[in-house]
Amino acid sequence: MAAVDQETFQHLLPLAYEWARTQEEFVLAHGNPLGMSHAWDAHLAGVQDFARIRVLVVDRISLPENPKLADAARRLRIITEDTRCMGFGHALIVRGDAWNDRELILHNLVHIAQCERSGGLEQWVSDYLGDRANCANFTIGSLEEEARRIAQNICSTDVAA
Repeated sequence: MAAVDQETFQHLLPLAYEWARTQEEFVLAHGNPLGMSHAWDAHLAGVQDFARIRVLVVDRISLPENPKLADAARRLRIITEDTRCMGFGHALIVRGDAWNDRELILHNLVHIAQCERSGGLEQWVSDYLGDRANCANFTIGSLEEEARRIAQNICSTDVAA
């Protein structure tokens, strides 16, 4: 899997932010609030304003319409045909067949917490994609690693309790 060169990255970054902003606006307008257990998980994941989160359950998570952005998203494995959940801003987009995967939901709630900590969606998109732009493996990158670690810790702690 090829990384994205710096010039391409700088060109695609504002397009990626615009795509994420549009997605978040749609989910906030059409999604549902978190239920009690998911709201608690959002709290555990570090989300400060979990009452703002809206969830949209979909059949599949679509690639961006812009062909270059879609290609980069696929190559960096940010969005693929296998993507089951995405969380950013205060939007949580979940494929219906992944709704009961608590660790996956928690992972994406951590991304929402990261977005809050970074100061908002635009800064988080820049941080997240910058973290990922030169990674050859989806699991590499400090924000991805943090999301995986926190989700796994919460799930393993609950099992042990």
